[in-house]
Amino acid sequence: MNQNIINYYENYKEEDRLTTNNARKIEFLTTIHFFEKHFHGKLKILDCAAGTGTYAFYLADKGHQLTATDVTPRHIAYMDEMLKTKPYQVETKVLDAVDMSCFPDESFDVVLNMGPLYHLIDGELRKKCFEESLRVLKRGGYLAAAYIPR
Repeated sequence: MNQNIINYYENYKEEDRLTTNNARKIEFLTTIHFFEKHFHGKLKILDCAAGTGTYAFYLADKGHQLTATDVTPRHIAYMDEMLKTKPYQVETKVLDAVDMSCFPDESFDVVLNMGPLYHLIDGELRKKCFEESLRVLKRGGYLAAAYIPR
């Protein structure tokens, strides 16, 4: 991942992004509407590029087993601090979305790519992110991705 992206997020208050105004709340509400529609049972979920864990915490609150990764150390530290107040565990890890070699094949029922595609402007890196996401996703699982083209 580009060091400029990491530096940007080390100094940006990502934890407020989906809650600071109604337009951003709509993004969150629309996304969780589809999560609720499709994610049934207690699933093992990888939130890849989780930011500060808005979706990860929402899904963990629903009883799912979460692993939340992000390339920005501050985001992982924020999630780890928030987890001290939670009655459950979420595995957190500093990780680049284009290299998930720490996870075995078909490890997760759901893989969320709600963040990395915004920053992977090189086509080969986007492809690698999708390849890794599909590799760690169980057959019949869900890959959820968000992307706004520039």
